[in-house]
Amino acid sequence: MHHRFLTVLCAVLLFCTLAWAQPVSPLEAKPGETITLPPEPLQRVMQSVVTVQSRSDAQANTSRTLGQRREGTGVVIGPDLVLTIGYLLLEAESVDLIDHQGRRIPGQVRAVDNLSGLGLIRTLIPLRLDAVPLGDSDSLPTPGKLWTLGQSESAPTELELVSRKVFAGSWEYLLEAPLMTLPAVNNWSGAGLFDDQGRLVGIGSLLVQDVFGDQVPLPGNLFVPVNLLKDPLPDLVRSGKRTGPATPWLGITSQRLPSGGLAVLRVSPDSPAALAGIAVGDTLLALQGQMLQDLPDFYRRLRALGPAGSRLTLTVRKEGQSREVEFLSTDRATALKRPSGI
Repeated sequence: MHHRFLTVLCAVLLFCTLAWAQPVSPLEAKPGETITLPPEPLQRVMQSVVTVQSRSDAQANTSRTLGQRREGTGVVIGPDLVLTIGYLLLEAESVDLIDHQGRRIPGQVRAVDNLSGLGLIRTLIPLRLDAVPLGDSDSLPTPGKLWTLGQSESAPTELELVSRKVFAGSWEYLLEAPLMTLPAVNNWSGAGLFDDQGRLVGIGSLLVQDVFGDQVPLPGNLFVPVNLLKDPLPDLVRSGKRTGPATPWLGITSQRLPSGGLAVLRVSPDSPAALAGIAVGDTLLALQGQMLQDLPDFYRRLRALGPAGSRLTLTVRKEGQSREVEFLSTDRATALKRPSGI
């Protein structure tokens, strides 16, 4: 009976989520209704969102997982600068932008920031579009009302910021306080997330199955907060990378096992993990002799050992036998083909 109740409740919540996910057009407000965004910020937001089309080499590592041709959204944040989600630009050979007037604008990858997951495109000809100011993603109230706009959409969609729960991606990616929103929307890849003054506060990254972490999962979207970009932005624009040591990377895609440890789902070719003999089907049990609890625990402790190039010891179970594997981490950028333009 309890299982049936949860099933029905999930179905109801999902129906409500889909019903809420309708574009809210501030320009179509009825007499007496409140317009969702002031006219000037709304106009700037509408013309700042562009389509991003990229193409990578067919033999590139990321083409096997992300596809050779990718399409998503970007947001104009400077005279010749567009902010988007980084996975659209990994190992890209060419990048084109299409603005709200249908103009095709050639661009180059300026930076892919593996720590935040954000990417920057510099255009090869003037954009002639007003840049959107960056808001303060740290001060957003939760719950709170926000708006998203993706490529080819005619009006922003109203969202609710519902949580800032930690997100750990299986591909060695950690966000301590992402922006989790409801209802779930489909056009999220690189989409802009805006506050009530039309300031950019986040960039769309993922559709997640659980925005709260409760027993009854509720699907929504994860947006990367723009405050993660503010400090490194001058360096990313100038040199294409952050200053200082790189974040350590092993080349392991993994997930937590109910019985304990992390199951290895994929190992990147020629990565430190691959060269150390770690393979799909292995289980990661411990780091530096201490048992691994979950992905956030793994990533935090890995980073605490030092930057890329630091030595570490993993306890790995393979075919029922445990062994200790000692090797050096590396910078993930060294395993990727340098995008055209950087």
